[in-house]
Amino acid sequence: MSQVKSAPAKSKSIASKAAIAPTPSAAPDAPAKKTTGVKNAIAKIWKTFRSTKSVASRNALIENYMPIVNKVAEIIARRLWPRVTADELASAGYDGLIAAVNSFDPGRNVKFETYCRQRIVGAIRDWQREIDPLGRSGRNFERALNAAEEVFQAEHGRPACSEELAGRMGMSTGKFLKLRRSVTASHNVPLDSTQDRNPDDSRVGMLVPIDPSPGPIQQTERELIRDYVTRGLKEQDRLIVTLYYYEKLTMAAIGAVLGVSESRVCQRHAEILDQLRGRFAHVASDMVA
Repeated sequence: MSQVKSAPAKSKSIASKAAIAPTPSAAPDAPAKKTTGVKNAIAKIWKTFRSTKSVASRNALIENYMPIVNKVAEIIARRLWPRVTADELASAGYDGLIAAVNSFDPGRNVKFETYCRQRIVGAIRDWQREIDPLGRSGRNFERALNAAEEVFQAEHGRPACSEELAGRMGMSTGKFLKLRRSVTASHNVPLDSTQDRNPDDSRVGMLVPIDPSPGPIQQTERELIRDYVTRGLKEQDRLIVTLYYYEKLTMAAIGAVLGVSESRVCQRHAEILDQLRGRFAHVASDMVA
């Protein structure tokens, strides 16, 4: 009898332990709940900001999305170093983030992360134009210089000398040479700039080549073409085109900026090209005709 009565007691003990022991699915739920809580908190701040436009809620949103600025700045800086650093680009990118927070319209059905990345890249590019040493007059001269060189080459079958170009552009040879030196200098990287940025590496300064990037005039023309070609594309698609063809980032780096996988960027890039081919097919036909 005592043996028969002990069985229920043992079963009860096992059942109680089973009830106390956590289920296998309980552990993975914790991060999900935390992520949901953060999203709800950000959504609440967005709601407050839209209704009150308070500085406190705006600053909270900016602080939350600051890592996006830092990531974009670091990726772009890899191509521009040693001319600029990631910190310098980030300082410009924060202006884009602030503008994105102030102007974001949720009714456009675009994720804020996608929208703000476009504004951040735009702000960084605006800052790069502002620090251009040539200025507007220098850009105009370089455009006229390139045009004069091309026309002279086509007419005479040889490159033009400075005197010939100066005469064609209607200026004295002295003024022409001065402006041309300014244009040439704007494409060079100072040899001591890397010493200021990285004092521990004494060899880098001797290895800095002439800046291979396009000049201010070519850059402006490229941007006008970009605006024309990407007109009508979604914000994220425009950003992919800008980062791949203008910032020379890899698909993996673009995926890091957008927060998606490299394969997704490749897939979307192919879809964008198909869309552009269909849109500009008649343009190509007209040019051939």
